[in-house]
Amino acid sequence: MGSDILKLFINRLEDLGAKTYICHSLEDLLQHINDLIKEVKTQILITGSETEYKKQLIERLKENNQNIQVIRVDSTTPVCDAELSIGFPELALANTGTVIYRASSGIEEASIYFPEIHISIISRNKILYDIEDLEGYVDDFLRMGESLYFITGPSSTADIEGEIVKGVHGPRRFYVFIIDGESV
Repeated sequence: MGSDILKLFINRLEDLGAKTYICHSLEDLLQHINDLIKEVKTQILITGSETEYKKQLIERLKENNQNIQVIRVDSTTPVCDAELSIGFPELALANTGTVIYRASSGIEEASIYFPEIHISIISRNKILYDIEDLEGYVDDFLRMGESLYFITGPSSTADIEGEIVKGVHGPRRFYVFIIDGESV
């Protein structure tokens, strides 16, 4: 069942226009991320769950002299001008290709929606089949006073004439890195 859920998640994301990568190690993840961030001229925002991979990624990006800003509840960093953000979602839903973040402040949420490019990094074991599987988690997050927000593919909308516009309500380009084997 696990490999079926992973395949479904990847297929849904790609149907939506997202790009997906399966990574088997921190080195593998860093190689892919470095390819994406080499052209970024603004500060890179990092948000989401506190995980070992997040700590290690921050450390390695700092070693490579990347201009990063870790977004927290009390952050005052302007996010409007950032080109790229990297996030660590809580969970994902395979049948819709959705990643789910939690946030205690508007700045955390804005750090995902404002940049043109967003990278989500999630462990394979955090991918659920559908929203019914999410039920047990929602109450816990809401009791902690946190909001959940769902991202399903890159942002796109159509005007009244049916012309598709990208990036109006969120990132224009969306990448999902799935860590296979280890928890993120």
